[in-house]
Amino acid sequence: MRPVCPWGCPGTVHRHGYYERYADPEETQKERIQRYLCRPCGLSFSVLPPHRLPYRSIRAERLQADFDKRAEIQTQGLDPPPRVVEAGCLQRAWSALTKRVTPLKDAFGQLVSSTVSDGASLWASLRQSFDSVAKMLCFLSEHHRISLLGNHRCLQPPG
Repeated sequence: MRPVCPWGCPGTVHRHGYYERYADPEETQKERIQRYLCRPCGLSFSVLPPHRLPYRSIRAERLQADFDKRAEIQTQGLDPPPRVVEAGCLQRAWSALTKRVTPLKDAFGQLVSSTVSDGASLWASLRQSFDSVAKMLCFLSEHHRISLLGNHRCLQPPG
Protein backbone atom coordinates (compact mmCIF):
# COMPACT_ATOMS: atom_id res chain seq x y z
CA MET A 1 0.00 0.00 0.00
CA ARG A 2 1.38 3.37 -1.00
CA PRO A 3 1.64 5.91 1.83
CA VAL A 4 -0.39 9.10 1.87
CA CYS A 5 0.99 12.57 2.46
CA PRO A 6 1.63 12.95 6.21
CA TRP A 7 0.55 16.59 5.98
CA GLY A 8 -2.94 15.79 4.73
CA CYS A 9 -2.71 16.68 1.04
CA PRO A 10 -5.42 14.91 -0.96
CA GLY A 11 -3.08 14.00 -3.84
CA THR A 12 -1.13 10.81 -4.30
CA VAL A 13 2.50 10.42 -3.48
CA HIS A 14 5.16 8.93 -5.72
CA ARG A 15 8.40 7.08 -5.08
CA HIS A 16 11.20 9.59 -4.98
CA GLY A 17 14.37 7.57 -4.58
CA TYR A 18 15.88 6.25 -1.39
CA TYR A 19 18.71 6.80 1.01
CA GLU A 20 20.88 4.33 2.84
CA ARG A 21 21.32 4.19 6.57
CA TYR A 22 23.19 1.86 8.85
CA ALA A 23 21.20 -1.23 9.74
CA ASP A 24 23.07 -1.84 12.98
CA PRO A 25 25.13 0.12 15.52
CA GLU A 26 28.35 -1.59 14.42
CA GLU A 27 27.94 0.00 10.97
CA THR A 28 28.52 -3.29 9.19
CA GLN A 29 25.40 -3.30 7.03
CA LYS A 30 23.27 -0.68 5.33
CA GLU A 31 19.65 -0.78 4.27
CA ARG A 32 17.63 1.33 1.87
CA ILE A 33 14.92 3.64 3.17
CA GLN A 34 12.33 4.59 0.56
CA ARG A 35 11.54 8.26 -0.01
CA TYR A 36 8.29 9.63 -1.42
CA LEU A 37 7.26 12.93 -2.99
CA CYS A 38 3.89 14.57 -2.48
CA ARG A 39 3.41 16.48 -5.71
CA PRO A 40 0.61 18.81 -4.50
CA CYS A 41 2.62 20.19 -1.56
CA GLY A 42 6.07 19.58 -3.08
CA LEU A 43 7.50 17.95 0.02
CA SER A 44 9.32 14.67 0.24
CA PHE A 45 9.36 12.24 3.15
CA SER A 46 10.66 8.81 4.00
CA VAL A 47 8.82 5.87 5.50
CA LEU A 48 10.76 3.79 7.99
CA PRO A 49 10.11 0.06 8.09
CA PRO A 50 8.57 -1.20 11.37
CA HIS A 51 11.90 -2.48 12.67
CA ARG A 52 13.55 0.97 12.42
CA LEU A 53 13.59 3.80 14.96
CA PRO A 54 13.96 7.46 13.97
CA TYR A 55 17.58 8.60 14.25
CA ARG A 56 18.71 5.34 15.89
CA SER A 57 20.56 2.43 14.32
CA ILE A 58 19.16 -0.03 16.87
CA ARG A 59 16.55 -2.45 15.62
CA ALA A 60 13.18 -2.02 17.33
CA GLU A 61 13.13 -5.65 18.49
CA ARG A 62 16.51 -5.26 20.22
CA LEU A 63 15.41 -2.03 21.90
CA GLN A 64 12.17 -3.66 23.06
CA ALA A 65 13.98 -6.67 24.52
CA ASP A 66 16.52 -4.45 26.29
CA PHE A 67 13.82 -2.17 27.73
CA ASP A 68 11.80 -5.22 28.82
CA LYS A 69 14.84 -6.42 30.76
CA ARG A 70 15.45 -2.99 32.33
CA ALA A 71 11.80 -2.74 33.39
CA GLU A 72 11.95 -6.30 34.73
CA ILE A 73 9.27 -7.55 32.37
CA GLN A 74 11.54 -10.37 31.34
CA THR A 75 14.53 -11.86 33.09
CA GLN A 76 16.55 -12.87 30.07
CA GLY A 77 18.94 -10.45 28.41
CA LEU A 78 19.47 -9.93 24.70
CA ASP A 79 20.53 -12.91 22.65
CA PRO A 80 23.17 -12.44 21.40
CA PRO A 81 24.35 -10.01 24.08
CA PRO A 82 24.98 -6.49 22.79
CA ARG A 83 28.51 -5.58 21.84
CA VAL A 84 30.09 -2.40 23.19
CA VAL A 85 28.68 0.02 20.60
CA GLU A 86 25.17 -1.43 20.71
CA ALA A 87 25.22 -1.46 24.52
CA GLY A 88 26.04 2.25 24.48
CA CYS A 89 23.24 2.93 22.00
CA LEU A 90 20.77 1.03 24.16
CA GLN A 91 21.89 2.89 27.29
CA ARG A 92 21.44 6.26 25.56
CA ALA A 93 18.00 5.19 24.33
CA TRP A 94 16.97 4.18 27.87
CA SER A 95 18.27 7.49 29.19
CA ALA A 96 16.21 9.34 26.56
CA LEU A 97 13.09 7.40 27.57
CA THR A 98 13.56 8.10 31.28
CA LYS A 99 13.85 11.84 30.58
CA ARG A 100 10.53 11.81 28.71
CA VAL A 101 8.28 10.14 31.31
CA THR A 102 5.95 13.12 31.82
CA PRO A 103 5.40 14.07 28.15
CA LEU A 104 4.95 10.41 27.16
CA LYS A 105 2.57 9.79 30.04
CA ASP A 106 0.54 12.79 28.85
CA ALA A 107 0.63 11.64 25.21
CA PHE A 108 -0.47 8.09 25.97
CA GLY A 109 -3.11 9.29 28.44
CA GLN A 110 -5.36 6.55 29.74
CA LEU A 111 -3.33 3.91 27.90
CA VAL A 112 -0.76 4.06 30.72
CA SER A 113 -1.25 3.64 34.43
CA SER A 114 -1.75 6.76 36.53
CA THR A 115 0.93 5.46 38.92
CA VAL A 116 3.72 5.81 36.33
CA SER A 117 6.60 7.74 37.87
CA ASP A 118 9.81 6.58 36.20
CA GLY A 119 11.13 4.97 33.03
CA ALA A 120 10.68 1.40 34.24
CA SER A 121 7.06 1.87 35.31
CA LEU A 122 6.29 3.80 32.10
CA TRP A 123 7.74 1.03 29.96
CA ALA A 124 5.93 -1.70 31.90
CA SER A 125 2.64 0.17 31.47
CA LEU A 126 3.28 0.76 27.76
CA ARG A 127 3.98 -2.92 27.21
CA GLN A 128 0.61 -3.77 28.75
CA SER A 129 -1.09 -1.58 26.15
CA PHE A 130 1.12 -2.23 23.11
CA ASP A 131 2.68 -5.49 21.97
CA SER A 132 5.46 -3.78 20.01
CA VAL A 133 7.59 -0.68 19.78
CA ALA A 134 6.35 -0.22 16.21
CA LYS A 135 2.76 0.20 17.46
CA MET A 136 3.89 2.69 20.11
CA LEU A 137 5.73 4.72 17.46
CA CYS A 138 2.72 4.68 15.12
CA PHE A 139 0.40 5.86 17.89
CA LEU A 140 2.71 8.72 18.87
CA SER A 141 3.38 9.89 15.33
CA GLU A 142 -0.25 9.68 14.20
CA HIS A 143 -1.84 11.29 17.25
CA HIS A 144 0.83 13.60 18.67
CA ARG A 145 3.54 13.99 16.01
CA ILE A 146 6.25 12.97 18.47
CA SER A 147 8.38 9.87 18.88
CA LEU A 148 9.23 7.62 21.79
CA LEU A 149 12.76 8.88 22.33
CA GLY A 150 12.53 12.47 21.09
CA ASN A 151 10.48 15.20 19.45
CA HIS A 152 11.88 15.18 15.95
CA ARG A 153 11.43 18.01 13.50
CA CYS A 154 10.68 15.50 10.73
CA LEU A 155 7.40 14.60 12.44
CA GLN A 156 6.19 18.21 12.54
CA PRO A 157 4.11 19.72 9.76
CA PRO A 158 6.01 22.07 7.43
CA GLY A 159 5.74 25.73 8.09
